[in-house]
Amino acid sequence: MLRELPEDMVSRVGCRIAYGEAARLFEMSRFDHGWGKDFAAGIGGEADAIEKEVLRRVSPRTHPAIVKLAVKDALEPRKPRW
Repeated sequence: MLRELPEDMVSRVGCRIAYGEAARLFEMSRFDHGWGKDFAAGIGGEADAIEKEVLRRVSPRTHPAIVKLAVKDALEPRKPRW
């Protein structure tokens, strides 16, 4: 699947940003107390909900499949692919 995705700089940076956002949202979901807009959004720890929120936050130029991979990497947890 990775071979089919674009490998330009915008995609690589988008993947890193999506990974960071997903990791932050997932970490926030593990706490029963917190503050800020991430906690207030009440996303939860579900991959689908995190993916939707990350898609909303990243650039529209970032391919949705790249966001899906970044969220998967962040929830496993492992380092981003790019």
